[in-house]
Amino acid sequence: MTLLIQYTIIFASVLLLVALGGCFSERSGVINIGLEGIMVIGALGGALVMKFLPVSVGAPVMVLTVILASAAAGLLYSLLLAVASITFRADQTITGTAMNLLATAAATVAVKAMNASMSGGNDVSSDISYIEPKKLFILNIGKFEFNWFMLVAVIALIVSFAVLYKTRFGLRDVTATVRLHPADRVLHHVQKLAAGSDAILPMSMMGDGAS
Repeated sequence: MTLLIQYTIIFASVLLLVALGGCFSERSGVINIGLEGIMVIGALGGALVMKFLPVSVGAPVMVLTVILASAAAGLLYSLLLAVASITFRADQTITGTAMNLLATAAATVAVKAMNASMSGGNDVSSDISYIEPKKLFILNIGKFEFNWFMLVAVIALIVSFAVLYKTRFGLRDVTATVRLHPADRVLHHVQKLAAGSDAILPMSMMGDGAS
């Protein structure tokens, strides 16, 4: 039963971070279908940091570095949606679907190429091994394995709620979006995206839990 609760919470933490990123996007008038792809790229960034960063740096540095790397990777990949929607006026749904397909394929090819290069061609798997670094993310409380990403997800949820419902920024964003016609709503906020506000930055949170 403990194991079931443990895995339920850790997987829920990952999905919660993705959902929060999508929440900010939708509240800003952006249809972000590419959430899964951004999550994959964020996970890739975090996994690479866990593989190459020495375990000797300690748990706090490892956790913080992985979170920042995952967020940065997810943020950079989410810019594809912004460029396609703003510069080229592409359909957001089609672009998001393409981002999901591209992320999985690109991550798989990149990891296989890295493993083949490091092993001299003997290892062409798409797995990234980080057994020892992973232990830095786990705190044993009796039989329960507490993962620090569980705490990150809870903090992100509280902060997101406060930003959306208790600050001028969040309330103004919702009010402006609701008052516009759906078509104008998307155009209005996608243009604001170009200035780096409202939608893109919160999307980077999705990469955190995925790693």
